[in-house]
Amino acid sequence: MALSRRELFTGQRVMPAGGIALPWWRGESGCDGCARCVQACESGIIRIAAGEAPQLDFLQGECTFCAACADVCPQPLFQPRDTEPFSRRIRIDSRCIAFLGVNCRSCQESCEQQAIRFRLMPNGIGQPEILPQHCTGCGACIAPCPVSATGLHHDE
Repeated sequence: MALSRRELFTGQRVMPAGGIALPWWRGESGCDGCARCVQACESGIIRIAAGEAPQLDFLQGECTFCAACADVCPQPLFQPRDTEPFSRRIRIDSRCIAFLGVNCRSCQESCEQQAIRFRLMPNGIGQPEILPQHCTGCGACIAPCPVSATGLHHDE
């Protein structure tokens, strides 16, 4: 992995590929772009590009699953809130600097659900381990990662 010191410390990070739909989103078209969800989001993480459905931008923060976005939407685009918000869970890829021998636990420190832990290795640097049963998919671990190694994926 080619990562310069400047990229690491200046936060030159990339948004995870493929947008993340809002919690409880049915996956249907029909969004009229009114942006009420953007205004209602207490975390300020909802973005709408022209002509597209709203998406979560976890580089701006985490989802609290407050359901304000679903509550203010005038369209029937959301599932009932008694279901799981979405089936995405944390994934840490090979860009993780812990795999390169750098002691970094920013994702673990930001995970309130304790879905990420670090297993100590013989070289003294902990390696990330995911506990998917604890992950809610809130995205709190994404913004703190200095190399954009964390992201969410669909459950298999």
